[in-house]
Amino acid sequence: MKRYIKSIIAIVFVLFAIESFGQDSTKFFFDEFRLSGNRTMLNDNNTKDRNGFGLGIYHSFFQKKTFTIIFGLEYNLTSQLKKQMNISHFGYSSNVTYTISTISIPVGLRLNIGKKIKYFAEIGGFLDINISSNSRGTTTLYSFSDSLYHTTSFNEYAKLKNCFGAYLGLGVRIPISKYELIIVPDYKVGFNPLYSNQDIITNSYFRINVGLKI
Repeated sequence: MKRYIKSIIAIVFVLFAIESFGQDSTKFFFDEFRLSGNRTMLNDNNTKDRNGFGLGIYHSFFQKKTFTIIFGLEYNLTSQLKKQMNISHFGYSSNVTYTISTISIPVGLRLNIGKKIKYFAEIGGFLDINISSNSRGTTTLYSFSDSLYHTTSFNEYAKLKNCFGAYLGLGVRIPISKYELIIVPDYKVGFNPLYSNQDIITNSYFRINVGLKI
């Protein structure tokens, strides 16, 4: 996973060096700011979707061109519920809510259309670095001492992996005074499992982003 982080940083550094040549070096690097609401898209026989939120800052390389490259830093909190998770031959967890906090690094290509009001399509890849994960639910275990099953509640740290994947978004930029209102619905698909044992946990989610471009 460290290899992916180093590759993204190297690519962004090269792009920044190319674009900055001959421009005002005092200009603030990030030119786009967004808040977002999200909902996981994982619903199946054992999983229920839950809501979350996030915020992000972005930089547009070659922003006067038809095609621009977008680099960003985001915080995203997502949540999902697992109806049952196996622990061992003698127990299981039920109604487990996983809450996942990540620092996300997206890099994408944006196609811009229009003059005053600008419409765009964006596609790219991302790395979600897990900074905090929590699981909350109930555990049922068989006790050999009394030959009975006992149920207890838990609220604890969940050891989950980082995630990488792809995203697709469609958006609009609407002029407001010196700025632009930006609205971007997008969908992020995680490629690798966050947890893989007897059960598997993945993460994919739909977002509505609203913010300003300066």
